Amino acid sequence: MFFITAGILSLFIFSCKENSDIKNWEKAQGFYINNDFNHIFPEGITDDFLFSLDSYRLFLEGLSINPSLFYQKWSDVHVQSIIDKYWKPTQKSDWKWSLALPIFSLLENYINTFNKPIIIGFSGLPGSGKSTLGLWIDSVARELSLDIKVISLDDFYLPGQEMDVAMTGNPWNVPRGFPGSHSLDLLNQSLDVFLKTGVLNSPTFDKSLRDGKGDRSGWCDSEPRVLILEGWFVGCEAVSDLSKIDSMAADEFNLSLSQSEKDYRILIQESLFEYSHIWKKFDKIWHLKSSQFNNTILWKSQQEGEMIKLKGSGLKGNNLSNFIRMIQTSIPQQSVSFINSDTTVGINQDRRINFLKTSKYYF
Repeated sequence: MFFITAGILSLFIFSCKENSDIKNWEKAQGFYINNDFNHIFPEGITDDFLFSLDSYRLFLEGLSINPSLFYQKWSDVHVQSIIDKYWKPTQKSDWKWSLALPIFSLLENYINTFNKPIIIGFSGLPGSGKSTLGLWIDSVARELSLDIKVISLDDFYLPGQEMDVAMTGNPWNVPRGFPGSHSLDLLNQSLDVFLKTGVLNSPTFDKSLRDGKGDRSGWCDSEPRVLILEGWFVGCEAVSDLSKIDSMAADEFNLSLSQSEKDYRILIQESLFEYSHIWKKFDKIWHLKSSQFNNTILWKSQQEGEMIKLKGSGLKGNNLSNFIRMIQTSIPQQSVSFINSDTTVGINQDRRINFLKTSKYYF
């Protein structure tokens, strides 16, 4: 009886050891995320989250990011010093850990996996923070020697005099901003050459020139492996039935559209249709989605105030009010709010991230 018991005990010990070895191997491969996830990130990080840890886990899993390796890499002291070098001290950790670092990890995966140029579209209302995020990605990519480039749809605005002609007669009296104010032929050509050769030749646009009307300010040559194109209506599709556009008023603002605004919205829809050729070049689209469309009123005002402090020029007074009115009414709110994106990151009026949603990425 003793020998039988000892044999069973030996078999049990061997089995436990084998199971332990298997579990350790599986954990190294990224399994058991559900069980261990809550212990990966310190409370100092997750305290700022307005979303559940479970939704964060699903978000990272959807992006094919191993949470343990993700935290291990980005919490490294040397890497943290690079991140913080360009990170605004006032920015909450939710932006860093649930948007900036995940998208950066995703871009790295693209570089390591695919031997071809990649284009990511990034959409968000004016003042939402997408351009600031783009500058951070550009800066950190340079420090880490990664071939990532962020450009703005705004960089492809028409040159000054051409812009003035194209914007003549718009009901908001704005100098730029809506579909029809960009050099689409140039943008199409630049992206096509990039996709074929890996070489990107793109203009730059300075909004502070010409007393805030802006103008093309130079050119930039680069050879990124991954390109991000950001803009406030990136990914926005034209209304398929223009007869319904009058019923798609900006109800959220309780605004009535003038006849000239209604007429001009038809012209903008015709222009917006041409932008769909750009969106089709994207491998993926990310959407920084506002909880309410009218959050952009506050954000745009803050953005222009910062530009005035920084460069001494920006939109203010009636010019700012007209620009905000254009954002509210030039494109139906539904078209801008409900973009067919692969990944959506929701933000509230304080620009705090309040939800995460993504399709599955495969590498």
